[in-house]
Amino acid sequence: MSLSITITTTANRTRSFQQTDPTRSAAILDSLQRCAQWFRQQSLIIVGDDSTEIINPGSITRIEIDAQQDLAPRLPASLWPIVHAIPGDSLTLPGAIDDSYAATRVDFYFNGGDTLAGWLEAPVTGTPGERTARNARLFEEAVITYTTLRGGIGFINPTAMTRVHVGTALPYPPASAWQANEA
Repeated sequence: MSLSITITTTANRTRSFQQTDPTRSAAILDSLQRCAQWFRQQSLIIVGDDSTEIINPGSITRIEIDAQQDLAPRLPASLWPIVHAIPGDSLTLPGAIDDSYAATRVDFYFNGGDTLAGWLEAPVTGTPGERTARNARLFEEAVITYTTLRGGIGFINPTAMTRVHVGTALPYPPASAWQANEA
């Protein structure tokens, strides 16, 4: 199995890597179980046949891994992706979030200018208080997963995000939220 790996940094630079060796691909896929630690480790080291790339995880906005198979089952269940990447210029239907279901456009903005457009769709779980707490600590998450435009898995570094635009009003904002419309 071959893997295509794309790493985008806060300098808005993209690095691409390929792995076609089945044993080495399997080792990379096994590391998906530890993806929540990727952005908190001291360095991400990628060793090729002719060179080694050492990347500061704090400078990574996102990592995408694409393969010929569905990679989502390899993730820890708590990190199953509910955001699906869409082209940035996509027109989407108005979103909606209620007590049982959320379906809305979500745009992620990162240090250095990288952006990612997505469609979030999932059942809503937890009490209103738990949902409010999840929204309030979004930037403190270890990782946010999404499906890539090519059907692979993407990993967002929340500490590299500057803001997130949700395409509909949250029904349970934190008490400290400012109530105001875009000008």
